[in-house]
Order: sequence, then structure tokens, then C-alpha cells
Amino acid sequence: MADVLKVLEDLKYKAVGVDPENKKLPKGYFVSFRPIGLPIHKDDFGNPWTPTGSNLKEINASKPKDEASRAPAAGQDPATLQAQSVSKQLEDMEFKTAGIAQSMQAFLQTFMLTDDKLVMNEEYRVAPGSSKLNDTWYAIVNGANGIAPDMELNDDMKKALEKAKATLMTPEGDPTPEYEKYMQYREEYNEMVQNRNRQFANALTDPMKLQMWPIQGKMYQDDVNFAWDKWQSFGHKQKVEQAVAVMASQGIDPAIILISRAKHKYENSLVNIPQIGNIPYTFITPSKWYSPNMPGWNSYSKTDFHTESHFESKSKETKAGGGFNMGFYSIGGQGGVSKKKTSLNIKTEGLSISFDYAIADIRRGWLDTSLLNLDNWFLVGDYPKSCISDGTFDQQFKVNDPNEMLFMPSVVTSFILARNVKISWAKTESDLNTLDNAISGSASVGIGPFRIGGSHSEKHSKRDFSYDRNTEGITIDGVQLIGYVSQIMPGSPKKNGADFMQKTKDEQPTDKSSQPV
Repeated sequence: MADVLKVLEDLKYKAVGVDPENKKLPKGYFVSFRPIGLPIHKDDFGNPWTPTGSNLKEINASKPKDEASRAPAAGQDPATLQAQSVSKQLEDMEFKTAGIAQSMQAFLQTFMLTDDKLVMNEEYRVAPGSSKLNDTWYAIVNGANGIAPDMELNDDMKKALEKAKATLMTPEGDPTPEYEKYMQYREEYNEMVQNRNRQFANALTDPMKLQMWPIQGKMYQDDVNFAWDKWQSFGHKQKVEQAVAVMASQGIDPAIILISRAKHKYENSLVNIPQIGNIPYTFITPSKWYSPNMPGWNSYSKTDFHTESHFESKSKETKAGGGFNMGFYSIGGQGGVSKKKTSLNIKTEGLSISFDYAIADIRRGWLDTSLLNLDNWFLVGDYPKSCISDGTFDQQFKVNDPNEMLFMPSVVTSFILARNVKISWAKTESDLNTLDNAISGSASVGIGPFRIGGSHSEKHSKRDFSYDRNTEGITIDGVQLIGYVSQIMPGSPKKNGADFMQKTKDEQPTDKSSQPV
């Protein structure tokens, strides 16, 4: 049983990386594994819709060619080809429409796979009754309130700004003579540059002029250089540009500007899916992450499996139990819907597991979490500090907690995928028959996080997933999602909302005894 734990521990480091100095996982990340792998089928996720329209290229390329694309034969006059019929044009439109609809569905299913909030545990589990990640972020950015700074620039900074302003503007608000001279000589310099460029463009169209350009072009370049020197000498160039730089360098409180930017990023990312509504655009890299032929696969060999690890984990150690089953097991079967795991009682002496693995990264341009690192903001309402995250690994979701909508202790950043899983052990014919019987009874069969076979239905079409026998053991084809890399969010917000809020003032009751009769 410990052998499967070895695979999980190895994959943690391979998925997240290891600090070469201390041989530990980078701080702020953790890895969780599915109790059983989720089959990834191209039909569910292939060629997702994109706002750039790149999915259309694959749709057009997938259309069967008819009559050699109606291209004229050698020596045939193109004018003799018959125009495409109306019915054929309609067929083409229907094909493209269906392809676009399928791309939208693939995008939606990809997005749904990335939008769950997970319990912070080494076993994958969606937080029960929790909101979705995009809903939580929408609530956070619209509930965030920056704290106006209670400090102002000191006297030296104010004097520097006033000096810069006086260089550019008179007390009446008009440009100063220095600034007017700067603009005059700047315009002369730009005119010389434009004239040189026009003359060079003219020379490019005449081989003889181009031949003479190294000689004649010197005159135009001299004009440019002379205009530059005048700008430097009489146009107060350095003085004016320094003053402009000082005025332009005035800052805005980072929290306030980041709240505004986070709102814009979220709103600008929204796309509308029919019958679903607006959701933020999310994609995964590599773009063909769902394909067994995508680039980026690495091998986990028998050598890895039998090599001693020398890494130290900063998170909790993976342990047997708690949902993990280190031997062969089945889930459901015989028409049942139970998710309970049942051991198949197959001995696994001499167990060896090899497979290919890849890491697919989730890209959410709308999730600008840099805001969470700042100190001077709070959530409007009676929301305590650290209600989004306290920055630790031990945070737990609380059912019916009024703050749950804002609770975002971690965010899934990557998927761990596996393909070509090969399992060998000192098997018997009885072992293989046990596996066959479990799968034929509609059970899902696995070992560790790897799905071996059986029916599968989870938010997508029902699929069959099977294995092949060979002399060494069993081989499982296809891509399956077995784990997730999550980033722990920093402690935020760092201020209590109640410290900056007050009860609304009710209207005072009217004292009727003081009114005239």
C-alpha cells in the first residue's frame, strides 16, 4: 500500500517543483488528488470557443472536402465551373453553426472544471454547499473599499511639485515662455524627421535615388541633427521634460487603483453563453491539454517508482485512509449510485506503476489577486479581517457561514494529468477476473488516484473507460485528470469592515407634545 503513497508524494514535487536549496515544496502551494481519476475526452473539451475566433480555423479544417474542393482541373476554364448551389451553402452554414455551438459547449465544460472551490486537503473534494470561484471574486471586488490615505506630501515634496508646475504654467493657467519655446522647437525637430523619412520612402521607389541615398541622405540627416541641437539649446528641453516627469510621477494609493483595475478586468472578461449567462473567460495551457498527443508529457517510470525520495513537504503528509485507497477498489456497480469505495481484495505484491504525466495551467485574466496582498482596504459591511483567507493551510469551510460567499482560502492553478498508465504486480488469473467482473457490473475501478475502467458520468456524457491486459499487467489508455495544484491565498482583508462603518441614522421620532394644538 505504501507504494501508491510513494507515487502521490513524487507527483507533488513534480507538479509544483522543489526549491533546490532546501529541497522543499515552494511555500503557499498544496496538491490534492482525486479519489479516482476523471476521464478527459476530446469530445467534451476539444477546440473550446475563444474570443479571438481561433476555434473557427479548426472547425473549417474539420469539414470534409468534396469534389476536390471544386477546384478546376488542369486546363479547365474556371468560368465553366458551376456556382455552389443554395442548398450546399446552407449545408456549409449548418456545419459551421454546429461547430461553433460545440466549441461553446467545450468552453463551458472547461470553465466548469476550473470554477470549484476545493476543501484544503490532500484529497480532492469540492467544498459542500459553497459558491463558485467566479461568484466569490465578483463579490470581493465589488465589496472592496479602499481606505483614503490620512497623510499628505511633506513640504519639500510640495515645493518640488510647485516648482515643476511653475516651469510649465503661469499663475493664470497659460503656458510659460519656456514651455512655448519647447513646443516650438519640438515641432521643428519632428518636421525634419518626417521630411527625412518621406525622402527615404521616395528613394525606395527609384533604384537610382536609392543608390545615391547614402550621399544625399546625409543632408536630410544633418537637418534632423541641427533641429535636435536647437531644441536642446533654445527649447529648454531638459528643464521642461524634467518638470513634466515630476508632475506625471504623482501617485494614487495602490489599493484604490487595484480595486478599480480588478473590477475592470472582471467586467472586460465576461462572455455570454446562451441559457447560462455571463461568465468570465478562462482557458487552459497548453491549448490541447485534453489530448494524449499534446506537448509537455513527462514519464514516471519504474525507476521513479522504486527510487527513494529525499524531499520534505511543508504541507500535511499524504496518509492512507481519509478517502484514499491504496489497493484495487471499486465504486458503485450493479445499478447502484453509491460513492463508497469497496476493496477488491487483490494482493499487490511486487506492485509497479508507470505512466506519463503533464501539468496544465489554468489562466484567469479576470482574477487579479495582487489586491489581496495590500493592507489599506476592507469589505463593506460587518465582515471581519481574514474572512477571505487567513493565509494558512488549515482553513476549513463552514456550512451555512454567512461569510462563505467571500471565503476563498485557495485557488486551483493547475491540473495534473496522466496517460498510458501501466500497472504490474504478481497478478493471478483470479485477480484479472475480479477486475473484469467489477467493471462488467458497471463499477468504476481504480487504484490510488488512477481510474482503471468502468462507466463514468460526471457533468458530461456517459463514457466507458477500459483497460487492456498484457503479459506484464494492465495498460490504461486515454487521458485522466488525477490531481490539482492549488495556491493558498494571502491573509485578506487585513482590516475589519466594522472599524470603518457605522449604523445608518434613523429619523428621530417627532415629539407631538411640543407641537401647537
